Amino acid sequence: MIRNRSFLLTDGQGKELLDDGMQLFDIAVNSGDIHQFAAGYIPSHWHKELEVFVLLEGQIQIGIGDGTYRLQAGDGCFINTEVIHSFTADVPSPCRYRSFVFNPDIVGGMPGSVFDAAYVRPLLENGASFLKFQEEEDRVYFERFHRAYLLYEEEGYGYEFRVRDALSDILLHAKSKSTSAAGRAIPSLQETRLKEMLIWIDRNLEKTITVSQIAAAANICTRECQRIFSQYLHYSPVEYVQKKRVIYGAKQLTDTDIPITQVALNCGFSNPSYFAKRFKEFMGSTPGEYRGAVREKR
Repeated sequence: MIRNRSFLLTDGQGKELLDDGMQLFDIAVNSGDIHQFAAGYIPSHWHKELEVFVLLEGQIQIGIGDGTYRLQAGDGCFINTEVIHSFTADVPSPCRYRSFVFNPDIVGGMPGSVFDAAYVRPLLENGASFLKFQEEEDRVYFERFHRAYLLYEEEGYGYEFRVRDALSDILLHAKSKSTSAAGRAIPSLQETRLKEMLIWIDRNLEKTITVSQIAAAANICTRECQRIFSQYLHYSPVEYVQKKRVIYGAKQLTDTDIPITQVALNCGFSNPSYFAKRFKEFMGSTPGEYRGAVREKR
């Protein structure tokens, strides 16, 4: 099944939660518009799976570690395993995309096999963290990507074999392109600390959160905490927490009939009026207007 989502779900370790459909064929296929996510923003996250992505329409900004990349309609990209990344719509018009998030074992097979040892493992361990693809230069990437998507959409007999073949060609192309790109950097201590702090924030959104508490989650001082957030997320810790709380509130407004006052409390806002103010600043509408618009679309 192709997923069309409006919220990103993560587990207790801050990794993206995929769905049960991946148990037999360890792959998730996504399609939609970045604007379906709250304020056109998919927060920083990571996963043990590889991701290949194509932007069909619009313009987006992708945060990779402490770097930023822009994709125009028709561009694609590869994101390696365990890499912190985020997506932001750069234009108000639709930013439609498709992506595959898949376990590298689909291509590599058994650990130690020639596919794993000669091709997949070197890409995971020494390949680039991020690669950008453009249609004129990377025709094979886009041909195989769209073929895999069509096969997955139709789900004909034996489609899994053909999707695997297409993904294999995509990874071969990524590995080839990685040889001329900067090799994969070992995750820095700062990235590791950032993951620890993001995990702690997600687990404590409904509580009072201070910068010193966030810093303590990674055993660092508040000044270092603020520096890491500014470098990697381009937000202060307080701004990031409020943004995450608003996104969490938007999900409750979408999925439940909980009164808005209770939603504010659930998201860690002791003052419902302040929740409404921050919500409108970030989402462009009040909580009530947002809930009403969501219901009209159903």
